[in-house]
Amino acid sequence: MKKLLITILFVLFLTSVYSQSFKVSKNVISTSLLNQFTDLSGYNISYERMLDPGYSLNVAQFSYKLNASIISNKKKAVFTSINTQSFFDEDAYLYKGYSILPEIKYYFTWNAPVGFYLNIFGSYTSYTRSYTNIQISDEISEEKSFKNLGRGIGSGFQFKVFKNFTLDIVGGYHLQNITSKTKLLGNEDFIENPMMKSEKLYANIFFGIIF
Repeated sequence: MKKLLITILFVLFLTSVYSQSFKVSKNVISTSLLNQFTDLSGYNISYERMLDPGYSLNVAQFSYKLNASIISNKKKAVFTSINTQSFFDEDAYLYKGYSILPEIKYYFTWNAPVGFYLNIFGSYTSYTRSYTNIQISDEISEEKSFKNLGRGIGSGFQFKVFKNFTLDIVGGYHLQNITSKTKLLGNEDFIENPMMKSEKLYANIFFGIIF
């Protein structure tokens, strides 16, 4: 939650940087409100820009958006139980890496980037997951490296909640090819794992500033 608050404060700070002009609003800087509730949480920022000059309300319908995340998270795990009481290692799993997701949006309204839209996107995620079993050793018991290459399609609705602030509610289908390799305690080399595919429906909510 601390990471989410820091990112939102950064977005709010941008309101003092960009002043109003005669041009139609054509930029949105935002952050995901749901990112902190996933294993691959961290610091997230997104930038969306309309693909026209932005001087007229009846021109812009296409935009591009770039989503970037720094993955930095930890997850607890049970390491022992005594008399039905479980004891947790708060730092058992550590996640570190980054993710990039570029997308193209098509708005069905003439006041984009506000309104209903369809989007297509690609994604690339690279991260490591380290697991430490403190009952065995303080050293990393297993280190797994992931590289995910994905693509997908979705739809969403972006609207203003205040004069310069927006909410973007989006969902869709995401397909990923996942390659990974594993290194166990006592080994120096990683062992390649079979490639996997992941298909899932996704949903997200972004809070942003429009200018």
